[in-house]
Amino acid sequence: MNLWRRLALLSLLVFPLAISLEAQRPQVRLMPGPKAGGGDVKINIEPGGRLDVQHDEYSIAEGVVTLEYQDIKMRADKVTHNKKTGDVVAEGHVIVDQGPSRVSATQAIYNLNSKTGTFFNATATADPSMYFAGDRIEKVDDDTFKLTNGIFTSCDLDRPAWSIHVGEATVNLDDYAYLRDLSFHARKLPIFWAPRLVWPTKRERSQGLLIPRVLFSTRFGQRLELGYFMPFGESADATVYADLNTEQYFGAGVNLRYLPSQNVKLGELLAYAVNNPERNDVEWKYQYQHAQENLPGGFRGVVDVQDYSDLDFFRRYDRDPRLHTLSNIYSSAYLTKNRPTYSLNILADRRDLVSLNSRQRFEQLPSLQYRRYPQRIGQTPLYLSLESSTSQLRLGTIVNDEETRDADYFRADVFPTLSMQLRTPPWFSVKPQISLRQTWYSSSLDETTNKPTNDESLNRFYAQGQVEVIGPSFSRVFNRALGGFSRFKHVIEPRVRYLYTTEVEEQERVIRFDSVDTPYLPLVRDSVEYGITQRLLGKEAGPNGNAREVLSLSLRQSVALSDSFEFQREEPIPGQDPPREHRFTPLSASLRVNPYQTLTLDATASFGNISHQIDSAYVSANLVGTGENADKYLSFTWFTSFNQPGSSFDGSSQIRVNTGSWIKRDRLRADVELNFDAQSGSFLEQRFLAGWSGSCYGIALEFRRHLVYEFQAGLGTIERPITSYGVSVSLKNVGTIGSH
Repeated sequence: MNLWRRLALLSLLVFPLAISLEAQRPQVRLMPGPKAGGGDVKINIEPGGRLDVQHDEYSIAEGVVTLEYQDIKMRADKVTHNKKTGDVVAEGHVIVDQGPSRVSATQAIYNLNSKTGTFFNATATADPSMYFAGDRIEKVDDDTFKLTNGIFTSCDLDRPAWSIHVGEATVNLDDYAYLRDLSFHARKLPIFWAPRLVWPTKRERSQGLLIPRVLFSTRFGQRLELGYFMPFGESADATVYADLNTEQYFGAGVNLRYLPSQNVKLGELLAYAVNNPERNDVEWKYQYQHAQENLPGGFRGVVDVQDYSDLDFFRRYDRDPRLHTLSNIYSSAYLTKNRPTYSLNILADRRDLVSLNSRQRFEQLPSLQYRRYPQRIGQTPLYLSLESSTSQLRLGTIVNDEETRDADYFRADVFPTLSMQLRTPPWFSVKPQISLRQTWYSSSLDETTNKPTNDESLNRFYAQGQVEVIGPSFSRVFNRALGGFSRFKHVIEPRVRYLYTTEVEEQERVIRFDSVDTPYLPLVRDSVEYGITQRLLGKEAGPNGNAREVLSLSLRQSVALSDSFEFQREEPIPGQDPPREHRFTPLSASLRVNPYQTLTLDATASFGNISHQIDSAYVSANLVGTGENADKYLSFTWFTSFNQPGSSFDGSSQIRVNTGSWIKRDRLRADVELNFDAQSGSFLEQRFLAGWSGSCYGIALEFRRHLVYEFQAGLGTIERPITSYGVSVSLKNVGTIGSH
């Protein structure tokens, strides 16, 4: 439930909306005002009305009467004013405005001195757009109202779609409202009843219970989620949660937020624990985030840590779809200093690669990283850049909550690059560069066991040189209008890159941790990568039309100049020759089509020179509406890998479709998410959402069914479908009630 909407509901009982009325005032009389209040009472009467003053004690005004006193403005058909006591009796079409509040009634008894009174058959408006009405509304003092036999709603009072009916209510401004004998109605149908309810009416964030939510699940039973909100001044708050469950999955959690100063850009803690009756254990998760600017020395600090006791459990238990694509759990804390010429980082992080029954852990505790951006050397065309780091690294394996330390060592790395910027025509570019890399390890892999050992350190060195040539580019302009474009430009741009790498000594003994240990090293020492790109640029019609890329097609491949590329099959094919060495890599093709701002199409494919077939393909299309159709969208993705000759892999093929649109403008909407495994002919995930929006309410329905994969001892990995349902009702200025 939205916090601010919730607070708006809490204050609706006490802050009526001010609406000013301008009236003609041909007759103006000034009456002596109440001495205690100060000032005079001014009574205006529309033409045709009359004013009767008797014995200078009271006056009777009839017609269209307006009475003004200090911040009070009253309109009625008849007003009787007692000048000694300050009492006013108003009858017929009574409207009383005071400050930001307005009350309408058939009759009112009001005292100008105390600014209190009673309104009969009254209605009132509270900002924002909240209305309440009752047989009697009594203003007890400046901060207290009493309501008898009334209703609250954000809808039209004549025929509200929803309303809260109360027998009695005491509303204390900027404090709490005490409701008694209340019932919630949908139209005229009562939904639930409660004897009492305490509701905060504070202008600021207020402490109190949040609206409960319900979750229905075929696997985990029905869950009731309760929350209690607690503010701590203006810069911090906390929400504690408690979950009740029909299948014993009881949970509790906390959400702490703080922003104590302008330098703190983010501060939040999320922690949650739930009983898992299947394992008779407690599952937990947490995430803590903190970001702060302007630290000493010009540094910026960021902390972002998270962890799960069992990620596979929360993939099934939570409704967060992001968990199903989360392959690793990453936590980090760092200090960074960025300048135009360099950056300095002090980093500690942890990455867990998650499988169904184990984790592989990588930790930097800590790492000092220095990077220098390309800087020109004097007046020469040479530019020097540098990447360097020194780190303490740890590798481990976690199985059944028990961690095994596989390696704990130090690493130092320096990687300078020298490049040359040559003066060339715009249609031709040549960029040569040379890189050196020296890396020292305090540990290495044992040649016999292939496991990390601290017995022997390791030095790795290699050099890499490359020359990248782009062009010569050719282009032609077509002055022909088509499809919203006034003219087109066709560009053909070839690319060639020669790459040479010295022999990398001891690379097979390097402990693999990150890209420093496994940098981009070509399959052969001496190779050429070549490709060609064709672009079609279009100039949009109109005086303010922009030029943009309408279509591009790229082809890429590499050829070995020294050793050949080696490709091996998992198993030989009977009757065929054994695999041979080849000098060419697979041919890669990329296509992008963007004929309109609302439509994009991307496709890639890889053609194997050994398999003599398309090895993999990817197609993605996105259609987004604009203007009156901005609510519509359609996304289609297909990615596939084909069976390779001599391989036991059968291939894979998945299709994803996301679409949504208003079926009835601003009323009925539907959204669909589908993930289909074309290889097996089954849906991996189905999600259907439908929603109806009224003038003061909204109804949302959700059906979701997805497959999860669980590891069970003796059975291995099994597939299990999970089905869940959701329904929620959003009330204007109140919040959301139901499941989520």
